[in-house]
Order: sequence, then structure tokens, then C-alpha cells
Amino acid sequence: MKSAPDFNLRTAGPHPFIEYTAPCPDSRFFIRLYLRGPGMSNARGDPERSRAALSRSVPLQGPLIAPRQVHGDRILEGRPEHSLPNRPEADGILLERCGVEGSLRFADCYPVILASTVPSPWIVILHSGFKGVLNDIAGSACRLLFSTHGRTPESTFAWIGPGIGWKQYERRRDDRWTEIGLRLFRPEHVDDGGGEILFDLGGQIASQLADSGIPRANIRRLPLCTFERNDLFYSYRRGDEESRLFLLAFLGR
Repeated sequence: MKSAPDFNLRTAGPHPFIEYTAPCPDSRFFIRLYLRGPGMSNARGDPERSRAALSRSVPLQGPLIAPRQVHGDRILEGRPEHSLPNRPEADGILLERCGVEGSLRFADCYPVILASTVPSPWIVILHSGFKGVLNDIAGSACRLLFSTHGRTPESTFAWIGPGIGWKQYERRRDDRWTEIGLRLFRPEHVDDGGGEILFDLGGQIASQLADSGIPRANIRRLPLCTFERNDLFYSYRRGDEESRLFLLAFLGR
């Protein structure tokens, strides 16, 4: 049995995807990120159209939660009242029950997934871009998760990415948010050697998760850059203003 979280990249067919896999065969986790392809391009970032494009290959499990993402740190409970057509503002979803689906959308920002079977199966999906990292949405999720209900960081698996790599994520030195980033990011996740500042978003997220108690061995970073691999991914910084990667997650019955 695998002892660490992993992922599978499937590029064949009309709906290429990355599947996030946990080392627990009876987990009932369904966690996939749907990539650049006809279905997601035609959906143009609309979550309802994105889900409809997948309905033949992935039967609907229940109502779809698709929050309006605002680069904050709010995490919704996976309850039907939060589902479409309602779109509350949030950048994370906690799924603890069957019969409801969670979704988020990406184009350079990082998907962050947490999952465990302890004390019973649950999944958290997060949207973390630069401002999400500054808001420490990953740490906020861990504080929410591990404060109650017998959940522990030691039994939690985490996946980070794909997102924009730090060789491609540069910001102007005189930008206010850059100044905040220089104060909050660990030095090893910043390249301040030239005119523009480079930030390693994925590295900072991994540190936030580790600081929350999740063992480094339980954290899997996907070594894929959305900016560099425009054949697979949508990238806002490369001009994809509408189409988005579509993260779909639910607990199977």
C-alpha cells in the first residue's frame, strides 16, 4: 500500500483530469481537477456548465456547491443550502456527507486539498492564490478542522497544486501587496535578487500546512506549473480570462 498521497494525470479523452489519490483504498474520496479541454473551454468558467459537461462520465451525486471565490479565507460547510443557484462568497468547502458535491475553479491559483478517514471520511478543498496565501487559508482550514470532532493533522493527507510556479510568479516591488508578502512569506519562498520579486506560492502553502501539524510526508506538491504547461492548464497570466480548471470533489456512497 502507498504510504503517501499521490496523483494521476489522465490526458486521453474529451475531459483530461488530475486525480488526487490517498493511501487508503476504502476512503470513498472522489477528487479530480479537470484540465484544459473542449468541455472546460466551452464552459468558460461557469460551474454549472462545467459540471454539466461531465455528467455522462461522472453521474451527479447531489447538489453542487460552487462559491463565488473572493481570495479570502472563508470555508463553507458542505450543506445543500449552500449549493447552486446560491453562490455564497468563500474560497473553501468542507465535505463530510454523501449526496452533495463541492467545486472550485482555477487559472494559476493553487488548489489545496485535505482529506482523511479519521474519525470518518472528510474532504476540504481550498482556493489559494497570492492573497489566499497571505490570508493563510490553509492554516485557517487546519485550525477549523483540528479543533473538534477527533480530526488530527497526523492522519490528514494534503495535496498542493498545480499552480503557477515561482519562476513565473513575479510581482512589482512597489506594489502594496508585494510589501505585505515580503513581511509574511518565509525567506526561502522569496527570490528578491532582481527588479521584480518572485514568490513560491506552493512552497509557502506547504510550510503553512506543516506549521499546522501535518507531517511533511503527508503533503504532496504537484510538480506542474500552470503558466509553463499551457497545453494542460488555463493560466490567467497567459491570457485565459474566462476558462478555468474545475475541481470537483465528493464522498462516494
